[in-house]
Amino acid sequence: MERALLPRLCPRAVRLCRAGLRFRCSRGAEEGAPRGRHPLPPAGPASRSGQELWRAQHDSPRAGRGKERQAASLERTKGSEILFGVAPCGLALARARRALFRLFLKERRGGGALRAELGLQAAARGLPVLHVPGRALDALCRGRPHQGVCLEAAPLPFRSLRDAEEPQAGDAESGSGRRLWLALEHIQDPMNLGALLRSAYFLGVDRVVATRSNSCPLTPIVSKASAGVMEVFDVYSTDDLQGFLKAKSAEGWEVVGTVSRPEDVEDVPVISCSEFQWDKPLIVVIGSEGEGLSLETQLQCQRMLAIPPGRALHPGIDSLNVSVAAGILLHSICSQKRRHGD
Repeated sequence: MERALLPRLCPRAVRLCRAGLRFRCSRGAEEGAPRGRHPLPPAGPASRSGQELWRAQHDSPRAGRGKERQAASLERTKGSEILFGVAPCGLALARARRALFRLFLKERRGGGALRAELGLQAAARGLPVLHVPGRALDALCRGRPHQGVCLEAAPLPFRSLRDAEEPQAGDAESGSGRRLWLALEHIQDPMNLGALLRSAYFLGVDRVVATRSNSCPLTPIVSKASAGVMEVFDVYSTDDLQGFLKAKSAEGWEVVGTVSRPEDVEDVPVISCSEFQWDKPLIVVIGSEGEGLSLETQLQCQRMLAIPPGRALHPGIDSLNVSVAAGILLHSICSQKRRHGD
């Protein structure tokens, strides 16, 4: 009787009760649960497995697990470095002058023909080929222009100067003795070193010798700046540049230095590169970006070469970039080979 009369006797009370229940449930969900996350199931022995399942689903989302697996797969071999760019990676694969570990190619539908060819070359050598997102390649080469290709490899060291005397294919060992070596003193910028190697190789220089101390090593940036020339063209090093130049001079080689401001040179004649003539083995010495040739190295030179400017220069703009200057000087010198048919 009482149960039947309750809805008729207090319908307003029933409505308020229901509204209060919804209010309490809503506040409980907002205040009791962490923001941005689903509420935990009720505590208790029966619900422990449910709580563990909830944490597994929400604390370790699939995207996070995927990133962890990807990061693990991209872990570097100890002591390795990352080459980047089509030319450096392709030439490193072709020559295999260094230990190679893995090739990384950018994921892309259809893929480029060059990348596909690199993948085949790597597979033929037994190298793992990984297809990864572009952002993974960006991380591998620290945002540098990789063109969709990275190669994990061992560093490429300088060659010993003792090996430089051994003849190699392509050397200018003609009867006139027009051999040409390029010596680099304390070149520190990897972009400059790469550009110097590219010009030297293109113009026909037989050897490049660099000072070991206070100079840029043969890094992936150098390889990229050289358009991969570093992978096919040996670079030698010495700890005693002055001793090396003195010994070559005693063997009958001519040693010429380079200078941007002729007024800074003493006790060594300076001539324009356009006036220079040579008929015996030659070493051209290039100095560092900021200081040029050291005084000790200048004193080992028989002559100094300068590039005359084409206009009156504004104060503070009195020199060329070292790699540009070297390209001009080497072209002026190497063109004499072609004129004489050597």
